[in-house]
Amino acid sequence: MNGRNDRQASSEHGGPEVGSSPRSWPLTGRDDVLRELISRLEHSDRPCLLITGAAGVGKTRLARELLSRTDASQGEAMVASASESTAQIPFGALAHLLPATWPSADGRPNLLRFLADALLADADGGQRMLLVDDAHLLDEGSAALLLHLAVCGGTRLVLTARSGVTMPDAIEALVRGDYAARVDLRPLEPDSVGHLLERTLRGHVGTTTVRRLWECSSGNVLWLQQLVDAGLTFGALTVIEEVWSWQGPFQLSTQLVDLVSRRIGELPADVQRAAGLLAFGEPLGVPVLEELTSAAVMDELDRRSLVVSERDGRRIHLRLAHPLYGEVLRGQTPAHRRRQYCKELAAAVRRTGLRRREDIARVGGWLLEAGDLSDPRLLVSAADHAVLTMDFTLAAKLAQAACDAGGGAPARRTLAITLGYAGHGVRAEQVHSDLPQSVTSSRDHLQSVQLRAANLYLSLDRPADALELLRRTEQAMTDDAARAELAALQAILLAVHADWSAYAGAVTRARDCTTSSPRTALRLRYAECVDHFCHGRTVAARRLIEAALSASDGDDDIPMVRAGLLGWLCIIQAFSGRLGEAEATAVDQFRQAQDSGWIGHLGAWQFYLGRVAARQGRLRSAQRHMREAVSTLRDDSTWGQQALILGEWATVEALIGDADKAKALLDQAHLARVESYRVFHIPAFQMAQPWILATQGRGSDAARQAIRAAGDARKREAPLWEAELLHLPIRLGRPATVSARLAELAAASDAPHIGIYAEHAAALAARDASGVERACTAFEAAGMYLHAAEAAAHAALLWSRDSDAAHAQQVADRCHQLAQRCEGVTTPAVLACWTPELTDRERDIARLAAIGQSSQRIAGQLGITVRTVDNHLHRVYRKTGVSGRSELRKVLSIGSPDSPR
Repeated sequence: MNGRNDRQASSEHGGPEVGSSPRSWPLTGRDDVLRELISRLEHSDRPCLLITGAAGVGKTRLARELLSRTDASQGEAMVASASESTAQIPFGALAHLLPATWPSADGRPNLLRFLADALLADADGGQRMLLVDDAHLLDEGSAALLLHLAVCGGTRLVLTARSGVTMPDAIEALVRGDYAARVDLRPLEPDSVGHLLERTLRGHVGTTTVRRLWECSSGNVLWLQQLVDAGLTFGALTVIEEVWSWQGPFQLSTQLVDLVSRRIGELPADVQRAAGLLAFGEPLGVPVLEELTSAAVMDELDRRSLVVSERDGRRIHLRLAHPLYGEVLRGQTPAHRRRQYCKELAAAVRRTGLRRREDIARVGGWLLEAGDLSDPRLLVSAADHAVLTMDFTLAAKLAQAACDAGGGAPARRTLAITLGYAGHGVRAEQVHSDLPQSVTSSRDHLQSVQLRAANLYLSLDRPADALELLRRTEQAMTDDAARAELAALQAILLAVHADWSAYAGAVTRARDCTTSSPRTALRLRYAECVDHFCHGRTVAARRLIEAALSASDGDDDIPMVRAGLLGWLCIIQAFSGRLGEAEATAVDQFRQAQDSGWIGHLGAWQFYLGRVAARQGRLRSAQRHMREAVSTLRDDSTWGQQALILGEWATVEALIGDADKAKALLDQAHLARVESYRVFHIPAFQMAQPWILATQGRGSDAARQAIRAAGDARKREAPLWEAELLHLPIRLGRPATVSARLAELAAASDAPHIGIYAEHAAALAARDASGVERACTAFEAAGMYLHAAEAAAHAALLWSRDSDAAHAQQVADRCHQLAQRCEGVTTPAVLACWTPELTDRERDIARLAAIGQSSQRIAGQLGITVRTVDNHLHRVYRKTGVSGRSELRKVLSIGSPDSPR
């Protein structure tokens, strides 16, 4: 849907109309505050509530929601709104609530008492409620009247006011006199912004998009609404592969620009210039800004609350106080002044000594913006530094500019590297292939060859060409250290390609060289950890990769090596009984990927988050991460993982119970199938099919399919995946002749979970309820909650067959508790525990009917007649007490079926 009309995209996904007001958005993230306000309004002795907060934070919406929840018990509500205009008129904000004329009588009337009596005239002895919005703008008379009402009693007041501004004395007196309870409304937190966006847009909003919108709005609902409306209007906020995503820079509506401009205010020329420099240069070190402006101007920026400082080690950097300030200032800066600002920034940072690692890349970016291409060598150096800081978008622009400025082969080499990292694999190979070939062992040449090979393998799915390039270059080299490094990289590619005999030869050649470098040692450790993992030696693999990462200082001139090591660390942690550590690694690296903006890295870590969540049994979370990974990597080929993600996502959908979605994803995975990454072909392409069959109610076929796939894994020397496939029939409650082989795999492996698989299989085959319970406990301790829930379900069934009803119920309760952590799981074992009154056939039919399949389709899948399906459904309704298909979903669900954020 990328590039489609925003109204059409919004309409198809049930999103909001463009131009909708925040008042029409669902109230989200304020439940706790709302409950507190209701309690204070109904039970507090104080007659007034004062809700304060920044403009646009949602005070008015919250106050109106409060009144809608309390009107019935507190009586009819009156509503008034103050403004700068009504502040000039006595009682202007309350005019519509007051009498049209005042009484004429000898002597002056008690005005406040008269007006109060008039307001309360229709109260009928009950308590009136009065909401006054923007009370800080009230005239003194109106404010005094509110204070009088509070002192006299009989009225509940709800006031909203902007924080940080001067209020009328009478409103301050309400707080001083303890007549008002003050509640300061804070901006929304990121999770609340995410929930609000998804409820408003009625679809999955990408995590990175949520973060960008939260950062740019600072959790301010009014500004968030303006950003969303602008994004829909300009087509920047659109649906990509089922995920709402923001593409490109922010585009601001005229209304939002006006709001922000009013917040910034009119600035003197020198302050305006300093703010403009910050807009194009933030963050700026204090010495740099001091070089460009004066101390008085910096003080004025601070006095106007336009800047904030942040500490980076011993340095202090300055930023504009709000991200939208920069967006607006940059948008209002004419082109000639933009170029001048960038020239001044580049010159100032160069004069202060380029102290930070990223400074030269930033200088290059400013020179590029200023149109200064006079120094191609500097642009190449800036591009190289941008690569090391993983800003590959800037790196590609700098490298292209260096090429255009006559930078020659060094510039083209850097351009090829940056294009590969930026996900443009085809263009990268075109530039690589046009470079002059060399047989020297220079660092630049070695780096170029290795990155070209990585691009061929990862991005273009040409493993044979990648390996041939490395082999040919290795043979042409005369320097032992260079030959060793090239052989070690071949070992990595051969390991992930599962070509174990060729892998062993590459490792031998790398080790046999008389001289080698730390880079060679790092690559060898990388390759060996893949070897250990794939052969079930996960503990050994984890120790090796941790040592490799410790030895790596992060300055390898191929950032992809360290990035790959971190990805393998996460996978190995997940399969060596350390799921908590795996999740922490994935979360940390995902955040770093968000900060760097490297799309390939971002999508890869979304994938790893999904893998970890699936391993934990958090299926809706896994589904969400996989969907985001596919959306993020749709137009990026850096990692070449689309087919692998689609295949593993298919397994998640099957476990959730959506066989149709799973089958569609698996079909896409096969169409996108890659030759590279053969170590992951089995989990991507063979594990989903048995679960699809199981979800369709074909448990026996599923077990047979899994055993056949396990045989294939054994031939490929993939014991880790063989164990997963052999355990699948056990999870389906269909013990087959797999216990002995699982015991063999457990004995040959140090992977803790394979030992639990073997224990589970042996206990289930022996009908040993206590043994199955022990397996349940072991799975839970390992953080594998779905496996634990299924084992608990098996144990409950065995205790029931042993006529131990009390123990069976106890273990069934444990199954339900574990399943709650799995986010709406409906796998066969858990579902059987949840609905013991149903037969297996009734359960299969009920599950298919609950997801919307017709009787005719169910009959076709199960090989029975439509009449038989309907008869089974009739019995299901009678046993479960439901009246039709629409209610079955709730009966069959354990835990929330909604996607968690």
